[in-house]
Amino acid sequence: MANRDNPDFLSASTLKGDKVVNAAGEDIGKIEELMIDLRDGRLAYVVMSFGGFLGLGDKLFAIPWQAFRLKLHDHAFILDVPKDVLEKAEGFDKDNWPITSREWVSTLYSYYGYQPYWQPRVPEEVESQRMARTRGTSSERENPDFLSADTLKGDKVVDKSGKDIGKIEEFMIDLQDGKVGYVVVSHGGFLGLGNKLFAIPWDALSLRLHEHAFALNVSNETFDKAEGFDKDNWPLTREELSRTYSYYGYQPYWQTGVATQAAGVSAAMPVEGEPERMARMEREGQVPLVGAEERKTQQERERLEELRRTQEEKISQLEKQQMKAQKQAEAERERLVRLEKERIEAERQAQAEKQRLAQLEKELQEARRQEKMEAVARLEEELRSVQIQEGTRRDRLAQLEKECTEAQRQAETERQRLAQLERERTEVESQAETERQRLAQLERERTEAETLAQTRVMAGREMPDFLSASTIKTDRVVNAAGEDLGRIEELMIDLENGKIAYAVLSFGGFLGMADKFFAIPWQAFTLRPHEHAFLLDIPRDVLEKAEGFDKDNWPLTREELSRTYTYYGYQPYWQTGVATGMPRETQPQRTTRTQSERPLGTAEELIARQEKERIEKLEKTETDEGKLEQLERDKEIAERRERKYH
Repeated sequence: MANRDNPDFLSASTLKGDKVVNAAGEDIGKIEELMIDLRDGRLAYVVMSFGGFLGLGDKLFAIPWQAFRLKLHDHAFILDVPKDVLEKAEGFDKDNWPITSREWVSTLYSYYGYQPYWQPRVPEEVESQRMARTRGTSSERENPDFLSADTLKGDKVVDKSGKDIGKIEEFMIDLQDGKVGYVVVSHGGFLGLGNKLFAIPWDALSLRLHEHAFALNVSNETFDKAEGFDKDNWPLTREELSRTYSYYGYQPYWQTGVATQAAGVSAAMPVEGEPERMARMEREGQVPLVGAEERKTQQERERLEELRRTQEEKISQLEKQQMKAQKQAEAERERLVRLEKERIEAERQAQAEKQRLAQLEKELQEARRQEKMEAVARLEEELRSVQIQEGTRRDRLAQLEKECTEAQRQAETERQRLAQLERERTEVESQAETERQRLAQLERERTEAETLAQTRVMAGREMPDFLSASTIKTDRVVNAAGEDLGRIEELMIDLENGKIAYAVLSFGGFLGMADKFFAIPWQAFTLRPHEHAFLLDIPRDVLEKAEGFDKDNWPLTREELSRTYTYYGYQPYWQTGVATGMPRETQPQRTTRTQSERPLGTAEELIARQEKERIEKLEKTETDEGKLEQLERDKEIAERRERKYH
């Protein structure tokens, strides 16, 4: 069986976060990031953290990829570098990554004793030369050769004057040669509504490192008149992308005889004017025709949007008037309460004066009886004064009662006005709801029309040249009859040359292959882009006899993968004499040769026998009846696979 400690293939997601140990097996740190050479897509170096190892604290360190050895089953890498070399290494903190160039990486490689992958073999630099080259110049640090992908997505895009015009949404990869076919930039819309996406050639963008931005080296007029696309209609063929490159004045990179552009737009073709571009597109039949019905729908949508804004403003005004009326009514209620309190106090004082008057009258009668004339005169004077005060208070009480009556009348008027405003607001809200429903109906009709138009356009489109990796994983796989077989679980990358070595496929319960994974050569699939599916046109008996693997035992070497390619009737791409892009074998030829070749059985037979033994051990300890029935079915499958080799 192949040595699984030295795999040829690993998916990138299994590397980040793995621990790093020294030759003695002691933990010294973990993998933090993988840095990509933007020039040719190579894995340039690894960024790792040492933690407190060697007293290096929380610093990050750049280490050449060649310095690591994989310990597959431990999810770890061995870094066999002398302790004194690590102690003298220059790290950096997480908030201050070096702006790298190939000269910087060359110094890094020389320090650790490795030859840079882009240079021919030269004698090792002495330490003084290495330190001299490490210092570099400030101008070199402004144009790095290497950046991690996480630092690019989401960056803003600005025009030549520095004004924001959009942001980076995605990088689309050419599936044929691994280049960045184009960059997806979002632009336009208000408050995030109506955003359009635009395909921009990589060479039309210039990195502004310290601003976390890219400058678009295209005039604003040209960009404003560019034909964007929505999220459901991305350019997926070189034919479509060729028009985009020509519009922006760049030569498509895949055309014969085109030299590599050295510095962004320095080798770009002259930018085509808008009139010439529209005339050329009309000659080629590329000018999109906007139907009268679509224009009418757009006008109606704009009218309803304007009406909605007007109604919202009217509702806002009515709500303000309602709030003002409520404040006035509250003020009147407070004034009425105050007047009522004053009336009650006046009545209390009048009652007190009446009581005092009665007392004075008693005293007057007593004084008369006693014939005390002076006392009688004084009391009569006091009586007249009290009578005058009582008349004044009666007048004041009458005035207060009139004011209370008027305040109550005004409060009733305000309540009626408030009720009228509430009825008007309810009516306006009802009209607004009716218009919103009408707008929603128009939006649904627009969506249906766009879907129908998209379906008509996609029906005539060729097979795409480009797909982002995230659109492939989890896609379903069907046979020639259209029956679901399973789905794509992972794409395994050849670490030596960056090719897709094989696709990992789960069949589910199909053919009794539950919970197993299968390695399938990439050439065996045919994309069905409109169904988000891949066609796997392999005979049923070939699939039934195929050897799968569980999630902890993936094929990780070319030796293992060679048997898989041979079993399915394909030539391994790494063997001598096989040219890139060789014509695919026709299905009858491949099926005939596959049936005439017997799959290698040594490793597969061992796997089947190990699976059977594992199930038998589980049966001895399992008590749940449902799980025992499942184990029995799995055991029958393992026995059937084992008998195949006898």
